[in-house]
Amino acid sequence: MNMSVSSSTGDLLARSQVRWRLCWENELTLADHTELAEFFRKAYGANGEFNAAPFEGSRSWAGARPELRIIAYDSNGVAGHAGILRRFIKVG
Repeated sequence: MNMSVSSSTGDLLARSQVRWRLCWENELTLADHTELAEFFRKAYGANGEFNAAPFEGSRSWAGARPELRIIAYDSNGVAGHAGILRRFIKVG
């Protein structure tokens, strides 16, 4: 496998460190939901049918609420997010 790595330490110092957080939905505080909602409003903006309306106030989900979240933080706050939601399928 070929990999290219910059030898410049200036590039490394300019990048902020990312911290990952794995948490259940019931572990999030109101402040967490508010920060996530702001992140989603900025990420999705005024597009689509609802124009980011599901993320008004401190609502940090659209449609079904995830059970488990993986949140990335950098020096500016939330930098990334993945939500996991279980679905049960009944056959027959």
